[in-house]
Amino acid sequence: MKITPVHPGTPLPEHNMPFVPAFSVEGGRTLWLAGMGPVPIYHRHPHDPAEEAEWYEGGFRVQCERTFENIERILAAAGADLTNIVKMTQYLTHVMRDQDTLNEITWELFGRERMPPRTLLGVPTLAHEDMLLEIDVVAQVP
Repeated sequence: MKITPVHPGTPLPEHNMPFVPAFSVEGGRTLWLAGMGPVPIYHRHPHDPAEEAEWYEGGFRVQCERTFENIERILAAAGADLTNIVKMTQYLTHVMRDQDTLNEITWELFGRERMPPRTLLGVPTLAHEDMLLEIDVVAQVP
């Protein structure tokens, strides 16, 4: 399987691009992940309020890190990792406040040269009033 970044031109260093515009994929199978947040993948229903409060502690950075940990767990179960992600859709309740932190974390995880194409949306609320982000991804798995 080969995943190749696609650029219509040459991005300059001063652009400080937080994503690659597109990827071309040869071979592989497509994996679609449901929207992930800081909530454990497996948890009780209905939610226990005390347990639920713990999921949202620590602010945006901690929620973002937990979200990517959940994404990595699912990718690993399919025989993949973050390098297999070809598209992300990110939903933030406070885009202007949190997008720079999101960029920092994704640069740490992916590297500046390998940022997947993504869509960033500001939303008024998510599944819980204290949930600050949700991310769904599409990956190509060998």
